[in-house]
Amino acid sequence: MSIRIVVDSTSDVTNDIIKKYNLKMVPLTVNFEKESFLDKVELNSEEFFEKLSKAEKLPTTTLVSPGAFVEAFSEILMEGHKVLGLFLASEFSGTYDSARMAKDMIGSEDIHIIDTRSVCLGSFALILEAIELVEQNMPINEIVGELEKLKEKTVAIAAVDTLKYLEKGGRLSKGQAVVGSILGIKPIISIKDGKLAVIEKIRGKNKTVKWFDGWIEKNNYDLSDKTVLLFHGRAYDQLKLLRDTIEDKYKIKNIIEQEVGPVIGTHSGPGVLGIAFLNK
Repeated sequence: MSIRIVVDSTSDVTNDIIKKYNLKMVPLTVNFEKESFLDKVELNSEEFFEKLSKAEKLPTTTLVSPGAFVEAFSEILMEGHKVLGLFLASEFSGTYDSARMAKDMIGSEDIHIIDTRSVCLGSFALILEAIELVEQNMPINEIVGELEKLKEKTVAIAAVDTLKYLEKGGRLSKGQAVVGSILGIKPIISIKDGKLAVIEKIRGKNKTVKWFDGWIEKNNYDLSDKTVLLFHGRAYDQLKLLRDTIEDKYKIKNIIEQEVGPVIGTHSGPGVLGIAFLNK
């Protein structure tokens, strides 16, 4: 039996990679006041940010139901494949628990579920490793063991224009979200072990790329053998500047660019800029 990878939409894996490696993407839902949309299926990033700019109330998000996972997993099993699912941190959403429930409902030993303990570009980094291990025809139990170890090595940080979206969505406490927006402070957050934490506060958007550059240098990260993920939300000019600043300087092996999808955009807001890789 071959292995098919299942991911949720918050990983924001590129369409090219989904098609190339036949991944199964199961979407969460974005809810505006009177409308609901399947993430990246019924609403893309451009459409989402346009609606967000006009919305009187911030949208909310809904997890993937166990029933949706039962349908996805059953389809893959019927095709004769094993399921390898990698989902956003259980601390951020009940989606991982829904996947576990679906596995129990189906009762198959050919379904393997991993809590990435991350989200978005952090989960994406681990999914890339899963793809590589599957391509090497490694047995699924060994793949799961390797990924469980590697997820501790995920490095993911993001600069956001404001913490109000994370606070409104319950991903940060109000105390954590008290940042001086009037002073033009841009928070830097880390995504690690199922937690979001503010690790720095930069005054002025133009200093963000310089901070990322200094952060890589200070931590002495070797990026010459790594795939680095660069994400943004309506901030492509900043992403391009970041890429131009770090790509040759750190001899990065490969860079993948992506814009955050509607669910992640609901919690990050526009203006987000992020970087992730596996520091193995």
